[in-house]
Amino acid sequence: MGINYKFRKAEEIIRESDPDDLKKLRGICQEIQIAEEDLLRASEELMKKCRDGCEGLCCRNIHLDGIITLSDFVYILIVESQIKEKARKCLKKESLFSSDCIFLKNGKGPCLFPVNSRPEKCIVTFCADETPIRKEIRRLASNFDKLSRFILLRKPRVLKKMLLKMIRV
Repeated sequence: MGINYKFRKAEEIIRESDPDDLKKLRGICQEIQIAEEDLLRASEELMKKCRDGCEGLCCRNIHLDGIITLSDFVYILIVESQIKEKARKCLKKESLFSSDCIFLKNGKGPCLFPVNSRPEKCIVTFCADETPIRKEIRRLASNFDKLSRFILLRKPRVLKKMLLKMIRV
């Protein structure tokens, strides 16, 4: 699909959402952000190992389109709308091949996305035993699933609202 397409589609979804859907979308994204913060607290030791030991190797030589989803962009654009232009500049560097993550500042890091507002795979991927934080990972995944379902069911909701308006006329 390409991350440029996903980014533009996320902008479109947000722009075309009616006030009720936008309110629900913000609520789901807030739940994700809280789950990310809880995961970060619970995984403090693992994150320290990642920073000190791996030094961001998980952000190197990757195929970004397989990591960042449409839901990730909707989430990030809802909770961190101020980084939209910076992200758009990074997207100009999208490659068809494996490369270092285009969202690393100056090509090295740190990540453009704030610590508690990152794509799902970026925050739940550890190079150590995840057993102690499995509950927090499941909660975060569940919230991202809720966001994905909300996005997928957006068109039927719009169609339903349109049909109801036609019936009332």
